[in-house]
Amino acid sequence: MGSEERKTSASEVSREGQLLSETNMESDSDRHLRQAFLASQRGELLAPVHAIIEVCERLLSGAVSQHPEEFVSDLQLMQSAGHDLQLLIDDILSDSSLQLASIEGDLDSIRSRMRHDMLNKLNPIINYSEMWLEDADDPSLEAVVPDLKMLYECGKRSLELIDRILDSWDVDSIDLAELNAGMVIDTVERIFDDASNDTSAAVTGRLLVVDDNQTNREILQRRLETYGHSISSAPDGLRALQMLEQDDFDLVLLDIVMPEMDGFDVLQRMKSDERLRDIPVIMISALNEMDVVVRCIESGAEDYLPKPFNPVLLKARIGACLEKKALHRRELEYLKRIEQQKKRADELLHVILPTEIVTELKTTNAVIPRRYENVAVLFADLVNFTSYCDHNPAEEVVERLQRLVVEWEEAALRHQVEKIKTIGDSFMAASGLLKRSENPVLNCIRCGLEMIEITQKLATGWELRVGIHCGPVVAGVLGQRQYLFDLWGDTVNTASRVESHGVPGAVALSPLAWQQVKSISVGTSLGAIPLKGKGMMTLYRFDGFNETTAEGPNTAP
Repeated sequence: MGSEERKTSASEVSREGQLLSETNMESDSDRHLRQAFLASQRGELLAPVHAIIEVCERLLSGAVSQHPEEFVSDLQLMQSAGHDLQLLIDDILSDSSLQLASIEGDLDSIRSRMRHDMLNKLNPIINYSEMWLEDADDPSLEAVVPDLKMLYECGKRSLELIDRILDSWDVDSIDLAELNAGMVIDTVERIFDDASNDTSAAVTGRLLVVDDNQTNREILQRRLETYGHSISSAPDGLRALQMLEQDDFDLVLLDIVMPEMDGFDVLQRMKSDERLRDIPVIMISALNEMDVVVRCIESGAEDYLPKPFNPVLLKARIGACLEKKALHRRELEYLKRIEQQKKRADELLHVILPTEIVTELKTTNAVIPRRYENVAVLFADLVNFTSYCDHNPAEEVVERLQRLVVEWEEAALRHQVEKIKTIGDSFMAASGLLKRSENPVLNCIRCGLEMIEITQKLATGWELRVGIHCGPVVAGVLGQRQYLFDLWGDTVNTASRVESHGVPGAVALSPLAWQQVKSISVGTSLGAIPLKGKGMMTLYRFDGFNETTAEGPNTAP
């Protein structure tokens, strides 16, 4: 080696040593701030360059045969220049370039060299796009005029940015005190402040590492175990699927190129399996082709890291995936709980309201009031209930009344009678209301007779008095916090009066109700009785069914 070469080599070593020394003396905070500043500058300058590359790729992937060969050739040159310019910007606006410029001090020559290199790549883009815009009267180029304008404008924009960014590089400005100004620096400081103040425990889980290389598996397993994860490993895709079927894993780290079954096939099978599809998958592979990365992400992979992987980045990605999975599991639990509560609310709604009304309420969020004709309304009231309440414990009273009402409800269902409500010890029901019935009065009579029998079996000394009337009613739902389906009209009032003037242990009928069943019934007239608001009305006690029909002779008029 000659003396000049030795001097040059020594100079380079000295310069690199100085750079390394200053880098080591620099605090992590200052380093993060400087790198953030450079990233912001790179991002601003690369934005129009990326647009140039995207436009060229789109035009070249389109109907190339429709354009002149010279145009296609120039597009390819512009695309290539865009890629070269992208690499050049990444290199020039790098941390090492900034520090080197600061050390050497001769910023004018450095700026000049950088500007020269970038303009060599940028000028073809500006010149070719401008030239083809001038020839835009060619019919084959009419459709691409907007794209040519964008290429030209992005080229000019890049030129302006190059001048502005490089001109800001003077000796005084390459200083962290200057770099601290601006939104980028504030943002980075806040990010690292948040990170330093984060006291939450790291999320850990059970991970499956799938790689055909034993050394890779062991290295990855040891590193992940230091993070607190529980690790299992598989040498190929088939074994991985077997382990996934047998055990529960929180995340899979999956290589692509493997014997027997490759990682992409494993990924597709996992995402098509209902039990496995929610397990996050991170692809780790030496295949760094963009098409492969995109295909894996499209197929359901959470992330894709190239080999050799950055351990800090891998740790962050795994933590994010596990956190996301935990949140998803929590979301599913909440949804399940909501569904259970919804089911319970639906069951309660069916307890409060008839099924048909519940269906209408859930479908339209409202119930339209309706008028129904020929509805039989039944009222039943316990005799001697008040005195029983006064002389017995409350728990016993409510328990026996509850048992009685439940059995009355079952009897109503058996006889096509719809319970409307209970008022104290009174029970109101109707037939022929929401479901058509050939003889709603007959349904209510049969229901009333069974209710009387149920009451007598309870051995409390209570007697049940039942009254039935038929006619038109208006039905609807009242309330918003507590729904109540109810009936209104003269028919309801009359049925209540008939019950109150009836006979304990028997069913009393109004004249209209009696007319509907007298041909098949035996009854006794209770005489003309004054009913409030109705005047004199003859009531009938139902005594049974006649024998000449299916149910016995009729002796009442």
